[in-house]
Amino acid sequence: MIILLFFLIEDSNTLYLMDESFTLFPPSEETLFTYHANAIRTVQGCLDIDRWYQRYEAGIKMPLFSNLSMAYHLYKEDDYDLHKETHSFELQWIPEGRRIPLSFSFLIAPTYLKRNDMIGLSVGYWKNQSNNHSVYLIVEDFDHNYALSKKTDSLEDPYRRFPIRIELIGTIRNRWAFLSYRYHYTIPGKKDFYLFDESIGKEEYGGMSLSISSYYSLFKDLSFGLRLRYTQRDSFHISYEPFEDFGCDWEHLFAEPFLYIRLFKRDDLRIGFPMDFKEILSDSLQYKRRWFGITLLYHYHWRDWLTVPLGVQKSWRLNEVENQETRGVLGLDLRFNQRTYLAIREGIELDTSLSNIFKNPHNHTFVMLSHRF
Repeated sequence: MIILLFFLIEDSNTLYLMDESFTLFPPSEETLFTYHANAIRTVQGCLDIDRWYQRYEAGIKMPLFSNLSMAYHLYKEDDYDLHKETHSFELQWIPEGRRIPLSFSFLIAPTYLKRNDMIGLSVGYWKNQSNNHSVYLIVEDFDHNYALSKKTDSLEDPYRRFPIRIELIGTIRNRWAFLSYRYHYTIPGKKDFYLFDESIGKEEYGGMSLSISSYYSLFKDLSFGLRLRYTQRDSFHISYEPFEDFGCDWEHLFAEPFLYIRLFKRDDLRIGFPMDFKEILSDSLQYKRRWFGITLLYHYHWRDWLTVPLGVQKSWRLNEVENQETRGVLGLDLRFNQRTYLAIREGIELDTSLSNIFKNPHNHTFVMLSHRF
């Protein structure tokens, strides 16, 4: 019942697919943020009357010696079904005089609850900030069993096998293409549950995720790209008293292929095709949702530092009840000193009469801010 109520709350936002498109930075800003080791950015937007969408990202790289550096990374995101916060510290060593440009790293991500800390190692190909690829081997919750051994709680959940995360991260950028990717797969961890030293159950869980940001400019007046985010969570729980098997498969995909067409000297047209897929399968809930849409966004580059976007979004939601939504888009993009980017996207209600549009035009607002040091 709780899970069902949760999805009813999320599905009450019939503009969600169009809101997801509002969280995407333009390809030029996405490229610059990834290229710079020292940068910070955020997205803030209205989901409904009670909730904000929020995302914070930051990176700082601090040279220690000629070939040794320390990096700090922050990622925090809050959405209907995602509340994630990661602070990671990475010590990176790039050997000198190498024939093959290799890098080696030690990573630790502490959390408020010590038992959820992560620790890992990586090896990678590191040519420069524009061309690098790394493989990470990370132990999740590595401090969990040690923390339990220092306490005498009546309920304990020690790992029999810790969850092991394999993560691939990379970036490649040249004059005509940009690709940034992150993939992780967690080899499932296995837990036992004890109440007063008596076994009452077992648990197994894992998951995977993939994010891609790409942009290709093969022709002078035509470019294209893809933004993609995919997450899958798997869990299996057995409780012996009373006996119960519970399996849960949860997955969510958002993808938006897009085109940029240069029209004249100072303007261009962006055409996006966003789509959203979500599914959860459990003993108590069978849920599936599909969303498709289109975005037409005209950009007039008034000055080098000022761009005015104007367009329209349309979406079709396919689940138990079909739904269509249309809204206009009015925005403002400001760039200061080639380092700071500020953008506002205002949705304009179009699914109503003309008189109501003038009375109440507001239909969700999103703000983006990015700065490179």
